[in-house]
Amino acid sequence: HGQLLMAFVDAAMLVEPDQTAGARANLAAAMGERAVVDAAAVAAMFQLNTRAADSAGIQVEAPSLDRRAQMAERLGFIARADGIAP
Repeated sequence: HGQLLMAFVDAAMLVEPDQTAGARANLAAAMGERAVVDAAAVAAMFQLNTRAADSAGIQVEAPSLDRRAQMAERLGFIARADGIAP
């Protein structure tokens, strides 16, 4: 169910509620609600790891900086050129 998992994570990271709801429903239909919870937990853990790396001063790759800047703009935050989380 790799494609369903990727669709769920992609939708969640894009913060598109309609896409996320559809991807969540598809994943739940194929793998069950428990799989949805597990997938969400794994995605959240990756976000936590990124923030921990930021706080430790680990350099962030350019593609990650670009996506962060895009997300910050969509959410109305000021993008940080150095990619360090506020």
